[in-house]
Amino acid sequence: MIKKTLHKIYRYLFPIKTSGKNNTLKMGKVHKKGLQITIRGNNNTIIIGDNCRLWDLNIYLAGDNNTLILADRASFLGTSSITQLGNSTVQIGEKTGIRGCNIISKDANITIGDNCMFSYGITLRNNDIHKIFDITTQSILNHPRDIRIANHVWIAPNATILKGATIHDNSIIGANAVVTKECPQNSIMAGNPAKIVKQNINWDF
Repeated sequence: MIKKTLHKIYRYLFPIKTSGKNNTLKMGKVHKKGLQITIRGNNNTIIIGDNCRLWDLNIYLAGDNNTLILADRASFLGTSSITQLGNSTVQIGEKTGIRGCNIISKDANITIGDNCMFSYGITLRNNDIHKIFDITTQSILNHPRDIRIANHVWIAPNATILKGATIHDNSIIGANAVVTKECPQNSIMAGNPAKIVKQNINWDF
């Protein structure tokens, strides 16, 4: 109990920690509660726009050449984390609201457009962290791949978006779905693995 209390006090007193060279943090006027930022490495950049709401968000950049951009009025309204482990860009668009999401990026990029709505328990991962080799050729079989989420996309609770996934405008990803491929514009995908279950739809807040 005492250890947990001391940890909370430490996080409150030291919410931003950096080490390394040529790291940049630019933050506009934001509404923050429980925001933690850690940068360990070189040539990393964080740009946070104005009027973002950042509640219980843990940002962790390790390694080199990471860029994180949160556009104006992007919101994290529940426990979330952004982890970048090198050679990665994560960009989140204007007025996108996220209740709870774990974003893990390495050696590839993750882009989320404007006016998206994310529920809780969501995972975005563009890599497998560990490498898988062909034992004959020694070639890598599981290369990281970008994740692209366009504008006005609704992602329901506990969905998982994996490397190589592209979700186009005005689409919906169902609860507990696992997305590994392309979701066309104005479509609903659901299931594991996720499949198109409805097209020619749109949604509103």
